[in-house]
Amino acid sequence: MKPSNENYSNLTVIIPTLNEEKTISVLLEKIERIIPRANVIVADDGSGDKTKELVEDFEGNINVRFLDRKSEQVHGLTISVLDAIMDCQTKYFLVMDGDLQHPAESLPQFYKKLEDGFNLVAGNRVEVIGKWPIHRKLMSYVARWLGSFALIVRRRNRVKDIMSGLFASETNTWKQTISDHREDFVLDGYKVLFDFLKLHKMKLEVSHVNYVFGTRNYGESKINKKIIWKFFKSLF
Repeated sequence: MKPSNENYSNLTVIIPTLNEEKTISVLLEKIERIIPRANVIVADDGSGDKTKELVEDFEGNINVRFLDRKSEQVHGLTISVLDAIMDCQTKYFLVMDGDLQHPAESLPQFYKKLEDGFNLVAGNRVEVIGKWPIHRKLMSYVARWLGSFALIVRRRNRVKDIMSGLFASETNTWKQTISDHREDFVLDGYKVLFDFLKLHKMKLEVSHVNYVFGTRNYGESKINKKIIWKFFKSLF
């Protein structure tokens, strides 16, 4: 892919990490090539590998900052993302995983929709590469259905895939909701988009970007029984 001629300095890409030394450099290089002059915040939740060193040593035409949360009392993907949003200085932000399962090639589509006036642009998984166990597929389906139902009951904004960790939005919109409802988020949980939709009461202009969820080649999924329980608890 040829480098883009656009200037993405109005956008901050937030990457929550925990031991992503095998993928973080590759991801930063992709971001640099696809959305040059963008900003990046790597919100690290206490990695014990070389993630920090690799991020701090990265040189390119994107502004990369390492947000070290190692000494914080509360850990989790949600709190890592929220802290990064509050630290964000650009008009827009985008959240994506650091394990290369989210396609960096889709980032310009998210940005264009934000520039077109949408307040929230959510990723929508239309295909999953690789074989998911039956129980994982069932868990994802049930979680999406229950989450959507919970938002309908609350008369909140909805997206097609509330479980997606790939989404973009206006920074100030989130900062206000975080300031008003910080303790109502499941801070040590993993479904920050669902928490936001549950807590944000104002009408949003919502759009979607379809994407293929990639295969995890390195590391292990952070999903476990504790995380699943926290999500189902947050539904009610």
